[in-house]
Amino acid sequence: MKRGCEIGRGLLALAAILASLTDPASAAEIGEDIAVALPPFLVEEATKGPPWRHGEVLGFEILSRSRDATTRRVVEVHHRLHELLGELLPPELRLQFTVPRTLILYDEELQPASSQEVIRKMLQTTEPDSAGEPPPGPGSRGFRLPTPQRRYSFLPNLRLWDRDAMAVFMIVRRDDFDADRLSLTHDYIKYLLVGRVPALPLWFVTGFLGLYQKVHYDGDRISLEAMEWPGPVPADPAKLPPGVEPPVGPLAQLFQPPVLPSGPAPLAEATRKWQAHAALLVRWGLDADRQAHRAALWRFVEKCAAGMTSEATFLECFGFDYAEARRRLNAYLPQATNKDATFRLPRELKFPAFSLLNATEDQIARIKGDWERLEVPYVRNLSPGLAPKYLELARRTFRRAYDRDHRDPRLLAVMGLCEVDAGDEAAARDLLEAAARLGSLRPRANYELARLRFAALRASAPLDATQTATVLQPLFAAREALPPLPEVYELIAETWQQCAVKPTRGHLAVLDEGIRLFPRRPLLVRRAAELFLQHGFREEAAALIELGQRVAPDDATREVFAGLRAELEKPR
Repeated sequence: MKRGCEIGRGLLALAAILASLTDPASAAEIGEDIAVALPPFLVEEATKGPPWRHGEVLGFEILSRSRDATTRRVVEVHHRLHELLGELLPPELRLQFTVPRTLILYDEELQPASSQEVIRKMLQTTEPDSAGEPPPGPGSRGFRLPTPQRRYSFLPNLRLWDRDAMAVFMIVRRDDFDADRLSLTHDYIKYLLVGRVPALPLWFVTGFLGLYQKVHYDGDRISLEAMEWPGPVPADPAKLPPGVEPPVGPLAQLFQPPVLPSGPAPLAEATRKWQAHAALLVRWGLDADRQAHRAALWRFVEKCAAGMTSEATFLECFGFDYAEARRRLNAYLPQATNKDATFRLPRELKFPAFSLLNATEDQIARIKGDWERLEVPYVRNLSPGLAPKYLELARRTFRRAYDRDHRDPRLLAVMGLCEVDAGDEAAARDLLEAAARLGSLRPRANYELARLRFAALRASAPLDATQTATVLQPLFAAREALPPLPEVYELIAETWQQCAVKPTRGHLAVLDEGIRLFPRRPLLVRRAAELFLQHGFREEAAALIELGQRVAPDDATREVFAGLRAELEKPR
């Protein structure tokens, strides 16, 4: 139980530390106008101008109504920025997607007055969001203060994502566009780090994000500013008087979730020190000794993510132990706090040629409609009353191609996801089944199809072999793509629990993979433990129950695993 409490404290520390790396949003005063920045609302019927252009290159799928030269420049710069990022953070340490990243570019001058009029009417006919009204103030006897007025604007650039894909929308000024001013934001880097599977170690995520707050892109270079240190930095830490501890402490403490003291001031101080140590280690690994340790750092981070954090692993990767590393970190600290660290691409970057062609109706409907689908939950969080308007726009975009008999499986799949998100599961099932008959599906579409099939079959459980296969087939297809989705493994386990056919140990090996990828997912750990226990694989069940008790987030979940432990220990 003590170990479980330590894990719990570590998870709380993770939440506190990651929150501290994000700029806090300021709350509006009561009665003050509230600014609501909405995503773009592109009314296709009201927009005249050049055609949409489409292309694919290096993991990007592009849909653009900007000039071809501008489009190429934006895509080239996006690629260069990610290559520069690779000098600090290689692709294998980031969230990755099998589905191409979508880049939608739109010329600012193409949003005509007629579209703006549609938007104004949309806002006028939408009821105010009652959820946004403040409660009566103390002593107000039920009287409400005036509801803040909402001032709407439209974001020129936005990144949205689904469980298995990401899209970026940019409104580009035709005569005032400088692609060299583009950069990868701190929020985007945090998304790539936190979403990576298996999860990266907390010290690395924290340290990297701390350093990235002061990053600069300049042509073929990326630079980290000199870092701050929470305390005095001796000119030569190796020459401190006897009995004086050097500023950098033992590494073993850094690799454990920090034990945070109570009270706001001690908490802030302890957090700041731990973050500084994490940032120093990451920066040293990237920059010290003429950048000689980068490959070792990245290899060590990968092994830590796989659960192999130890001094032996560190020695294997770097060639020296914690004590020597501490000495080197102290020696590097004066340089880290006084000089920028600059990294350059090792070679001239050659961007491959790619074609931009007039987009087909189904390409426009699929890409633009999927973007509009992603806008719906974003708008719902900001202004719930407007979300149905965005959903209506997405459906209208999809139907424009569908009603003209376009049946690309990728179009049908995103239409199905749109209906899943909207809560119409019958329509979603029809669309996803049609997409599956015509071609392969993206990971989330495969998962949703399996989930809907399972929901329809479980009323007649136990499932026979054929029924089980119809559910497992799309789940195993989803396994082959990136990123891995924990719900895929959870549904695999639940399907086997409802199956009349006894699985072999080989059948359940997929759950070993799921646990390796998502060891802190209590639902997955519980279902796997139940399944192994149900079918007599007691050694595996015992290990999973122990893991579940360590990662359980609350007493109720720990009680569930305690019950499984009691079941395991019953005399056979």
